[in-house]
Amino acid sequence: MSDTPDDYNLMSRIERRDADALGAIYDRYGGLIFTLALRMLHDRGEAEELVSDVFLEIWRCADRYDPSRGAPLTYLVTLGRSRAIDRQRSASSRRRGRAASDIGSDTPSAAPDPPAAAVLQENAKRVRSAMGKLEPIYRQAVELAFFDGLTHTQIAERLDKPLGTIKTYIRQGLIRLRDCLRKE
Repeated sequence: MSDTPDDYNLMSRIERRDADALGAIYDRYGGLIFTLALRMLHDRGEAEELVSDVFLEIWRCADRYDPSRGAPLTYLVTLGRSRAIDRQRSASSRRRGRAASDIGSDTPSAAPDPPAAAVLQENAKRVRSAMGKLEPIYRQAVELAFFDGLTHTQIAERLDKPLGTIKTYIRQGLIRLRDCLRKE
């Protein structure tokens, strides 16, 4: 993979409206964003829509990405997480507004095609492996924030730790996770 453009280069090309660069970044990280969305939303259809929304936003608002603030992967995961939290809150509001008898069951989406499923499985395996290498307190804080969608304040309450400590745990966990994924 030494001849593939790095993520920063791809993001720069997306800003210049290069659709091939968007395809490359999607191929690289679409499965990871889907896995994150599925874990947070527990609904395959919602997760698929979220992935589409995230990459559409990257295309439409490419100038929002600032490389001085973080790596493209960090930007993508943060964007995916925030959109998943938005969807959780929206769904929660809709549920509160309807009677329990009005809630219908969701129709499951079709399974992804075999190549997409293989990429998804490989990305999920890499993330699980990297998460398994984190110290337990960092792993727990990252999982609660990014996979369960809890706010820092909610995590602090759940773990009975000061808010600043939780923020440090999450930041250190993400740094160590990033380093572990880069080594692979």
